[in-house]
Formats: sequence, structure tokens, C-alpha cells
Amino acid sequence: MDYAELVCRSNFSFLRGASHPEELVATAARLGLRALALTDTDGLYGVVKAHLAAKEHGVKLLLGAELTLEDGPPVVVYAADTRGYSSLCALVSRSRMTHPKGESGLPWRALAERSEGLLALLPEPAPLERVAPLAEAFPGRFHVGVCRTLSAGDAAREGQAEGLARGLGVPLVAHNDVHTHHRRRQPLQDVLTAVRHGVTVERAGTLLWPNGERTLKSPGEMARLFEDRPEVLARTAELASRCQASLDDLRYRFPEEDLPEGVTADAYLRALTYEGLQGRYPAGVPPEVVKQIEHELRLIAALDFAGYFLALWDIVGFARRRGILCQGRGSAANSAVCYALGITAIDPVRMGLLFERFLSMARKEPPDIDVDFEHERREEVLQYVYEKHGRHRAGMVCEVICFRGRLALREAGKALGLSLDQVDRLSKVAAAHGFEVTPEVLLEAGLSAFDRRVQRTLSVAAELEGCPRHLSIHVGGFVMTREPLTELVPVENAAMPGRTVIQWEKDDINAVGLLKVDLLSLGMLTALSKCFALIREHHGRALSLATIPAEDPKVYDMLCEADTVGVFQIESRAQMNMLPRLRPRTFYDLVVEIALIRPGPIVGKMVHPFLRRRNGLERVEYPSEAVKEILGKTLGVPLFQEQAMKLAMVAAGFSAEEADGLRRVLSHKRAESMLLQYRGRFVEGCLSRGYARAQAEEWFDNFRGFAHYGFPESHSASFALIAYASSWLKCHYPAAFTTALLNSQPMGFYAPHTLVADVQRHGVEVRPVDVQRSRWDCTLEDGGKAVRLGLRLVKGLGASAGRRVEAARGEGYQGVGDLARRARIPRHELTRLALAGTLGSLCGSRRKALWELQALGPLDADDLFFGMSMDGTEVALPPMDVLERVSADYDTVGLSLEKHPLELLRPALRNQGAVTAEGLKKVPSGRTVSVGGMMICRQRPPTARGMCFISLEDETGIANLVVPPDVYERCRKEIHGALFIVGQGVLERSGTVTNVKAKVVQKLSSEAVP
Repeated sequence: MDYAELVCRSNFSFLRGASHPEELVATAARLGLRALALTDTDGLYGVVKAHLAAKEHGVKLLLGAELTLEDGPPVVVYAADTRGYSSLCALVSRSRMTHPKGESGLPWRALAERSEGLLALLPEPAPLERVAPLAEAFPGRFHVGVCRTLSAGDAAREGQAEGLARGLGVPLVAHNDVHTHHRRRQPLQDVLTAVRHGVTVERAGTLLWPNGERTLKSPGEMARLFEDRPEVLARTAELASRCQASLDDLRYRFPEEDLPEGVTADAYLRALTYEGLQGRYPAGVPPEVVKQIEHELRLIAALDFAGYFLALWDIVGFARRRGILCQGRGSAANSAVCYALGITAIDPVRMGLLFERFLSMARKEPPDIDVDFEHERREEVLQYVYEKHGRHRAGMVCEVICFRGRLALREAGKALGLSLDQVDRLSKVAAAHGFEVTPEVLLEAGLSAFDRRVQRTLSVAAELEGCPRHLSIHVGGFVMTREPLTELVPVENAAMPGRTVIQWEKDDINAVGLLKVDLLSLGMLTALSKCFALIREHHGRALSLATIPAEDPKVYDMLCEADTVGVFQIESRAQMNMLPRLRPRTFYDLVVEIALIRPGPIVGKMVHPFLRRRNGLERVEYPSEAVKEILGKTLGVPLFQEQAMKLAMVAAGFSAEEADGLRRVLSHKRAESMLLQYRGRFVEGCLSRGYARAQAEEWFDNFRGFAHYGFPESHSASFALIAYASSWLKCHYPAAFTTALLNSQPMGFYAPHTLVADVQRHGVEVRPVDVQRSRWDCTLEDGGKAVRLGLRLVKGLGASAGRRVEAARGEGYQGVGDLARRARIPRHELTRLALAGTLGSLCGSRRKALWELQALGPLDADDLFFGMSMDGTEVALPPMDVLERVSADYDTVGLSLEKHPLELLRPALRNQGAVTAEGLKKVPSGRTVSVGGMMICRQRPPTARGMCFISLEDETGIANLVVPPDVYERCRKEIHGALFIVGQGVLERSGTVTNVKAKVVQKLSSEAVP
């Protein structure tokens, strides 16, 4: 007998279904079901995944959803055709968009008005008077469902359903209210139910189902279950046969409302491109550029992507008109059209970048264009897109937040009755060892390996791993459409005000051919914009990313000294270690520098061969001129994905399609395993073209590194532009650069105290926060030579209060009461200002400021005596000593201009034989040495084979501590629990790069710590 399952929830009915869409489809195919309907609650979240799985397994997928009605029972609707699919999306969108995130509901009339092209099924019986009006809206297309779950109440529900179907004159149709793909998934279903209701499984009672019968069943099993009513099973196949809608029929078109009358999108794109070329090449467009432009325009036209490029051009144009710094990056920088339109700043023809890395006729996938905007102003750009295209034609891509690691363990453990303490201990050991935790590890954590709840928690958490938890927003993906987006994919409200998201994530929209633009944020662009403004104000010089002088030797001298605190992309300890070894002298050296310190080149063993060749320690040889043309820029080492693609075509004879397939595998999250299928083809291809086997295998091993994240050359070049710009500003305008960084926090690698200490070492005077002189932002004084710290650095002081202090100051405040009255600052925020020492110019010491503050009258907003002094008693208060003042500085502002904490601790460190960071330069390599400092950075990257890298800051600079795995395990408590530490080990030096390889790491004595 044919049977189609018509009611099926996946785990995209968040916390209701327990199986992935792919599991449900694969099981339906194995069981021999004719068709399967995915009917998640008020959403099509998992439908693309089910669609792809259905095509793979040869199962017919019905597109549907269960809709929540505000004035009626829930009803399942199915799309019979493309018109019905559009109505389904529109109905789900309305249901979600008229309610806050996570809620939904439709009036039945809204469903009735959009019923054409839809079939309906009432899954559970309801009173006739509530259903009859809805059934009338679906003439010949309404059904009543009957479900046998082998539990109490089945017979009563079936009788009600039969009576309702008879009363309405509609068919009675079987379904199984599926929530799992297999009965063994029922324990997870119970846990999800408990999590949804905030109870334990033990106390859930009737919230849980009595059995696991709500699972996918074979036609034979359903036939036995409905042996007395075969007609209700037959009708499932009949209903399924009426549903012909498929995601393969989606037709997506990009908006084109800005086209001049009578001009096609392709013609307009061509005109704008050649107009842009005149600005890029004022002396004349080189022939090779014209050739590349024509090649790209033909391909864009063939793929019908012109509207996509025009939309990006429009968005970037808006940002530039508003003075918002932006720059395209990623594979888009491989495109000469993007360069001509001003979307990217890299000339791909001059750099020899591979356009097929960006767009390919063989791939026919949407192009990937990422544009970074100032992180503080990106919202202006997003709202421009919403306003221009409307919420019904523009929405952000969603990101599905899944249960992972500790979250999965915590939720499973709480649901299964573990105490919070047990859950915490279990999640910690499981985070370190995975879900396969040995009894010995459990015992060390104080847990019994024989506790059934612990074992069940580990088992259920492993199944819960990867299950959808809720919807969030993609970092910047935007979908825009010519027709209503709400009829192409459901749209709903996000938690963030002013944001709406579609119900599909990035991989989903790629699979069905929807185009997205990635409008991302970058903190360094905010800092650069603010730095340009400061330089214009205080130095009278107008600068931009385009006008910063190129190839400045002083900048490269600075980089060779690894003087890069605060510089974009090259400020990490690994980059600082690499810079003196690579010694960049040109822009392309910077491109390579940025690409080298990535997991890909490190795992692919590309770093050391490149450095040896760069420094003349190893001869550079190329097996052919063709290979030299590809790898010459990187001294024979394939550092970039584009080089891997070119090498596959030239050395191994890959077609463009095969090379692109290799590129896609290199970018996949399972790249390491998926790449193996190409090994034989690549090596044999190289052998057939006369290359040595050892050489071919070396190249392929290099490729394996890209599986661990490596940059495309275009991406690295785009980042190198910003890295050079930030380096130039740090070199020539250190005060303005640091001020801009402080005003752009949080961002970057280092905290404000490190940025301030660095600029002080460069001879810049930094002045303290002062209510008489400081603005909310940090500012420049004395013609741009000194930095005045801003009120924004005071912890616990809100932006509105800080800006009131600035706005109400006038010619200055006469005292604490005057400040309170004029700026209307509440007592708790005045206390933070006093503790931070910002009132010193008003009343001297911090303690006196606090005393005067306590003498003030009420500080309630509407009090008549607000801020008036109620007690003029003078008291001689003991002054704070330097240790107290420095401690208060770090507690309230996060830094101290009086002394570095390590200055105060230096006597104790000297007694231990510890040298300063500056002193390490005088210690011979190989000597055992101790160094102490304040930990400002701790990293333990996966590619470092267990090594831990620690940066220690003292009053003279930053020292590098390298901790081997055995020392790390032995000293883990100190490394993770202490702010001030001392490391003892062997000093290692390579050129000017100095590290201490630790043998022991200790916490600095608590008696000496402020």
C-alpha cells in the first residue's frame, strides 16, 4: 500500500521535534514511503535541507507548515503549486512578523484570504463551529486528520475526527504526528520537552508522551495500524499527488528599480564599469584590463547577475555619500568589475588574481562579495537597505544557533535531574575530553561513572549536539528581491529592534540560488575614520585610504621592528614574531605576512620553507616555467587558494570545473577528509606531465593546509591595504592613531592600558580623565601632540551622563555640587567619577571628593535641593598612597598614568632574579632567565600542538612566554587564575625575536599585588 506521511515535525520546530530533516527524509526512503511532508510549526526553516535530501534519496517532499491560528485550532497547509508556495511563505511571514521574536499567530480570515493553491489538514479534531468557516475557504481542499498513537484517548479522538469530517463533508486522512525518525530518539524528545517547559523529565508527567509511537512508520506498519480503515491511508497518497510545488521551481530576480528608462541591467552595469575605469586609470585603461572586463561582463550577463553588482554599487555609493568608510574584500577582490565600480580597492589584473575564484560558469553559484563598513555606523547601511527595498523585499539571512558542547551537556543534565554543581563539573570535563568521557576522568571530577543519570546525560547530549536551539542573525548577509521576498521565503522579526530575518541560513540560500550581499562590520575602519577626522582637525591634513602615501620606508622600518601594537591584522604575538623574520619592504610582502600566520600555511608546512627561501638559506627552484609563473611571487610555496587552483590546472591537467571543485572542497568545513578524493587524480596528473612524484605529493600536502583555514590572495591583499594604512598612521601620527583606537573600543587585540603604555613609550604625553577638560571621547591637545583621556574610559559611567558632563561644563565647574546640579548626574555615577580621580581639579584628592559627595543633598532627579551641600564640615583625610591610587586607577579606568603596576612590584621581582621585558634584549640566547609581568594575552591555538603563548606586560614593554604542553598542564591553575605571573625558562632568540621557553610558571605573591 502507498502511504505518505502528512504531519511531520523536525528539530526545526524548535524544542519540539527530535530529528534532523535529513534523518527524516532518509528514513522515509528506507521505509518505502511514497512522500513526506515537512510541517514544522509556523516555519519553513528546515525545508531546504529536506529538499536536498529528498532529491538525493528519491522521495517526494511536500512543502508545508503547521500554522498557529489566533482564533482557531492549528492547521497544516500544503503548497499544491507555485502560487500555493508563495501564499504559504506570505502566511508564515505574516504570522511571525506581526508578533515578537519566537511568537506567531494568524487570524483565520488571513488564511482564508490566501487559500488558493493550498491544501489544508486539521491534525487534531476541534469543535465544528470553530472549523466550519475555515473549511469553507478550502473547497475540495480541506481534510480532517486521524492519528493512532496507541495511547489513552485514541478512540475518543478518532470518533471526534470522524464526526467532524462527516459534519464538514470532507475526507478523513491518516497521519502519525511524527516527531522522530526512529523510536530510539524518544529519550531526546522527552529531554527537549522538559527543556521547553523548564522542568526535569522526572517531573514532566503528562507533558511527555506515554510512548514512542509518534515516529516514522513504514507503509506496512501503518497498514496494520489502520487495518480496519484502509481508505484513510489511501487518501494520504491522493493528497500527496495533488502537491506539485517544489523548491526547484523558485525563480529569483534581483531588484532593478533604479535602472534608467529603457536600459537593461547588463547595459547599465557596462556603462558604470567603464565610467569607473576612467577614474581608476586616468592615464588610459590598459588593454589587458579591457580584456578582463569584457570577459567578466560576458560571464555576469550569462549568469544574470548584473542586478547583484548594481545593488552592491548602490550600497557602497550610499556609504561613501554618508562618509562611512567601507571596503570590499574576499574573492570579490578578484573581480576587475568590482574594482572599477569602487566596491573593492585591489587591482586584480595588476596582481594577477584569478577571476574564476570569484565567479565561474561551471559553478553557476552566486558570487561572494563581502563589504566591510565602520562597525559603529554599519546600522545606517542596513537600515538604508531596508528603507530602500522595504521589509517585504529585503531581509537578513538567519543563523541557526545549535546546541553545542557545554550547552548541550548543561541542558541535558538539568533535564535529567543532575544538580547544577554536577552539571558544571560534567560540562567542564566533557569540554576537555568530548562526550566519550572515561570513568577515571569522571572520578577525578567527583562524579560516579556508575550514576545512570550521568551516563544518560552524556548519551543524550551527544544526540543533542547540533540540534537547532533558536534563530539568530547572520553577521551581515542580506537578501533583496524584485518580487516580494515574503513570498519567496518566510521572514520574521529578529530580537534586535529594526531587524527582520529570513528563515533560511547561508547554505540554504546558496543551495536554491538566492543571492545575498554580505554587509559586514570592521572595527579598524571605525578607528581609521576617527583618526582621519582627528588629523584633519588638529593637523589640517585631509587623508583617506586612497591618499595615504604608498610604500613608505619608515613604515616598513617600523614593521621590521614588530612595532605593531594596535595595527590591524599584524598585532598578535605570532605576527610580531614573524615580522622581524620576514622583514617586509613592499606591499606584497605585507600580503604574504598576513597570509602566513593562518592555520592553513602552518599545518601545510609552508611557513618555514618560505622563510628559508626569503632569507637566502634555501635555493628556490621551479620544475617548469609554467609553475614559476604561478608560484614565483611566493618563492615556490603555494600560500593562496588561487595558486592551488592554477597549479591543479597547469601541473595536474585539471579542467576549470575540476579546479573549482577543488577550491570548494578547500573551503569546506570537512575539507581534510573530502580532499582525499582528489589526491590520486592530482598526483597522477602531475606524473603524466613530467613532474616528480615527490614534488606532486609535496604540493598536495601543502593543499591539505588550506583545510585548516587559509586566505585567498585577494582577501589577504584587501586586509593588507588596511594593515598598511593603520601602520602608516601609527608611524606618523601615533597620538591621533591611539586616540582613535581608544574611541573605537571594544575592538582589536589589546586593552586600553596596553595601547596607552605603547604610545607613551613612543614619546606621546597622555593626560588623565578630568571633568574640567575631558570630553566623552578621548581627544588631542597641544596641537595634536598630547592625548587627553575621555570620560568613556570611566567604568560605570553611562554615555548619557558622560555627555552631559561635557555639554554642561561651559567655562568650568565650581565644585562637586555644581557638577551634580548642572549635569544632573546621579550619586552612583558621581561616585565612579570620584573614585576614578576625575574630580581632582575640583577638590583635590579622591577621598576628599567622596567626602564632598556624601555631604550633598538628595540627588533624585526632581528634588528641589538636588546637589546642594548639606554639610560644610571639613575633615583631614589621610591621602591615598601610590599603591592605593594605582589600584583605584585600574579598578575605575582600566589603566594608570601614575605608575605601571609592575613598577610597584619590581623590588619583589628583582629579589626573584626576574629581568624586565627590555632587559631580555641583553640576556644571551640559551641562558636561563626569569621574567614577570601582567598577563595581557594568552593563546593556545589548535595548530600549536599544545603550546601556549603568553604576553606579559611590564613597565618597559612586552615579553613573550612560550609554555610547552607538559608545563602548561602542570601550571594550568596559575596560567588561568592569575593576573600577575612569573615565568622561568630558557631564552630563545632568532634575530631580534626573543621568547622565554618556560619550565615553570608561578603566580606572583599575593602580598605584593595591588
